[in-house]
Amino acid sequence: MGTKLDKQIGARLRELRVNAGYTQAELAEKVGCETSTIGHCEIGKDRISLTLLSKIADTLEIELYKFFIAREAKTDEKTINSINNLLKSASRTQLGLIYEMLSKMLDITKVD
Repeated sequence: MGTKLDKQIGARLRELRVNAGYTQAELAEKVGCETSTIGHCEIGKDRISLTLLSKIADTLEIELYKFFIAREAKTDEKTINSINNLLKSASRTQLGLIYEMLSKMLDITKVD
């Protein structure tokens, strides 16, 4: 039985696969595995290997890190205003920590 993380990655895999317009069978054929392997990974029953995840990312033409985020962030004005309001209520210590986290996150997601 898979862990909570296995289930989260699996759910994200399913979302990205469906968004790309692939069935489980089509994706499995392209990456060279069984359809049941994709299905088991998507429900978190089996842990997906990094090698298979990398092949899937290549097939879906997405960056590997996208499997590890819950959803794509929205960049609309309402979201930006909400973030600004949260920051206004933060202490100096909290702002310092937030700055460090954002710096690290932006370094991780940089595309060359």
